[in-house]
Amino acid sequence: MTASDIEEPPRPRTLAPLGRTVYEDPGVRRTLLSRVLGRAKMVRLYGTPITCTFVKSADHSVTVFSKIRGQEVVGKYFLRTEIGRANLAAERRSHELFGDRPWRMPVVKWHRQGFSVPRLSDGARLDVASEKMTRDERLDISATALDVLLEMYMAGYLHGDLQPHNIWLLEGRPVATDFETSGPRTQGIPFLESGDITGHDPNPRRRKIDTAFDPEDKWSFHYVLGVTLEQALETLRARLEQAGTPEARRKLAVLDGALPEQDEA
Repeated sequence: MTASDIEEPPRPRTLAPLGRTVYEDPGVRRTLLSRVLGRAKMVRLYGTPITCTFVKSADHSVTVFSKIRGQEVVGKYFLRTEIGRANLAAERRSHELFGDRPWRMPVVKWHRQGFSVPRLSDGARLDVASEKMTRDERLDISATALDVLLEMYMAGYLHGDLQPHNIWLLEGRPVATDFETSGPRTQGIPFLESGDITGHDPNPRRRKIDTAFDPEDKWSFHYVLGVTLEQALETLRARLEQAGTPEARRKLAVLDGALPEQDEA
């Protein structure tokens, strides 16, 4: 029996927020003054371009649409607070470490308080795109996400929030985003017991870890794509065994519980 033969778990009826998730109240017309003041506040606090279009906000960041040399981009800008600076630093560090990996969303431009990436359609986000995928395609892309976590683990890091709504399809290939939650992991812990898998890491963290395959999380691969950790693991193992390269053999050893060389040093 293979992973694709196993009955998939239930899938959710709701998805993570899409696109412009903040709307004006029905029947309420914003005045020109309120719009100008809102734009000025966004520029002052987050350093966004004056001509950008607001998309959504979080506790320490804001997401906007804009253009760079004619290219449509999505910009993410952070507050000038300790947490905002730390989140931006995590994004920069992840780009330095993994910017050459095919699975990381490319950065079009870095800004003083944020960065811009290519703007993609809502339908390119994995939790949406998966609705049109076959079972085998969902298994394959879930195994790819697990492989991303494995590569980050072997480099001494964890992502902290690699779920379907943080993966996009760029020219057909999956790319991960939202590395503001990433950071060094605790060494000496096997991969399948590490933070991105279990949700627990002894290192102090700014926020809790949202694991990729949490069976109780409605935004996880388990629910959104109907793929469990065990099924993704089986698919990834088969892929690595077929590859047979030195890198694939190292990954298989880590999946079997071996620690990366840096942990043993």
